[in-house]
Amino acid sequence: MAVTIDDLPTASVVPQSGEWADRVTRDLLSALRRHRVPAVGFVNEGKLQVGGARDAGRVGLLQQWIEAGQDLGNHGYAHLDLHVVPVEQFTADIARGEPITSELLKKAGRQPRFFRHPFLHTGRSPEARATVQSFLDARGLRVAPVSIDNYDYVFAAAFDRAAQANDGAAVARIAAAYIDYMLAVTAFYEDQALKIVGREMRQILLIHASGLNARTFDELAGRFAARGYRFIPLERALEDTAYSSRDEYYGSAGVTWLHRWALTRKMPSSTFQGEPPVPDWVSKASGIQP
Repeated sequence: MAVTIDDLPTASVVPQSGEWADRVTRDLLSALRRHRVPAVGFVNEGKLQVGGARDAGRVGLLQQWIEAGQDLGNHGYAHLDLHVVPVEQFTADIARGEPITSELLKKAGRQPRFFRHPFLHTGRSPEARATVQSFLDARGLRVAPVSIDNYDYVFAAAFDRAAQANDGAAVARIAAAYIDYMLAVTAFYEDQALKIVGREMRQILLIHASGLNARTFDELAGRFAARGYRFIPLERALEDTAYSSRDEYYGSAGVTWLHRWALTRKMPSSTFQGEPPVPDWVSKASGIQP
């Protein structure tokens, strides 16, 4: 399994302090280190700005990722939606979203290699997708697909609201429910791989740089390992030939690459049934409708 983490430096639905962001970053990186997880963190460089100027503290959070030996990728400056904005605006946002990340990686002898589409929206037409792909190719960026998608951000929103209210019991309950949910989702996508690819495959997990994941990734990684997973770099996962499968999905939803391949092949809708839902009480507590 390759682990990818979106919306760096940190993500929360409620205002958070610099101390919170530093703690979340340190705790998440510590958990990755303990479990020897080579992750890619996808950066929204717009989050590095305060009052229109680069904020040293927020840039320092990315420096922690570099010093921990983790990789950084491009997630767009402002997390724009390719299905909403013109292609030219979207590609300009990609370019705007890489200077600071590139600078930090260059000092470490590296360079950005991956791009993650916000919302997993890759274009509503072959022409739009081809234009973006050509732009990425010219910059040496490879699209980072996802095979295990989930609603971790809904749990994270509920978690942050409970923490803001100093409701320790709710915080613990949400964290426990999240672990159970993620294991169920992982089992679902393992089964999807068997149905769609016809075999087990190297999975690519998407989660976000949240307080919830900072708290729970230690346990989550241990539970993944107990399922038989090894943690591998993203480039190693992409060596799996499954990721060369034809993708002609141009629908509006941001779906996993497994489902893109199945839709391209016109597999029956029954193939997709059974994805674990977010518990109603978590959705209600989050204020988000998944």
